[in-house]
Amino acid sequence: MSQFFEITRVEVGPRKLTARVHLADDAPLMTSDDLEGTARVYYLLPHIVDHVCLGDSSKTFKDVMGATELAHLLEHTTVELLAQTDIAGDTLSGRTFAVADDPRGWDIELACTDDVLVAGALMSASWLLQWAYTDGADPKPDVKATVRGLINMVESLDTADEDEYAAEDESESAEEELEAVDDEESEPEEDEEAELAEQQNTSADDLLDSMPAPRVLR
Repeated sequence: MSQFFEITRVEVGPRKLTARVHLADDAPLMTSDDLEGTARVYYLLPHIVDHVCLGDSSKTFKDVMGATELAHLLEHTTVELLAQTDIAGDTLSGRTFAVADDPRGWDIELACTDDVLVAGALMSASWLLQWAYTDGADPKPDVKATVRGLINMVESLDTADEDEYAAEDESESAEEELEAVDDEESEPEEDEEAELAEQQNTSADDLLDSMPAPRVLR
């Protein structure tokens, strides 16, 4: 079995992430094509049926989960993983659109507060569906571990950014210290020049004083 979903393009906007996905030819197109696989997704993520689903005639995903496009299920699986992280913000939503020139192509829009988190959740969701619709072989996916992995990924990147900012601050401080040292070193040079000039003036005055008085010719 090939990889179910191939993500061919990702666009990140100020408020949403849009992914172009292509469903493999040997993957079910609809959740009704493999109800056992659909049930496996439900057992992994039971709260998915409570999702609001405004794009269909019903109000919740429960009423359409058994007969909808697999890409639509991918959208809701991603949203559920994001919800379980508790770091994706209060606004969690998505939309799925068919691609006009590709019968197995879909554009999935996801509300995006953190592009790394959303992209990671989308990839994790695609692997969960791959497992569910390929006989559900052991080992069974550990959803809690997946969610922890998403959280750790974001936190590690935040820590890396903080370290980078700290390094930049240290570099700027070091440059300021070097400039201060240069200024301190330049001051004695200016004092030495002033002292040398004063000595030269003093020597000239002494020389003039030691010279005999000019004789006046009459």
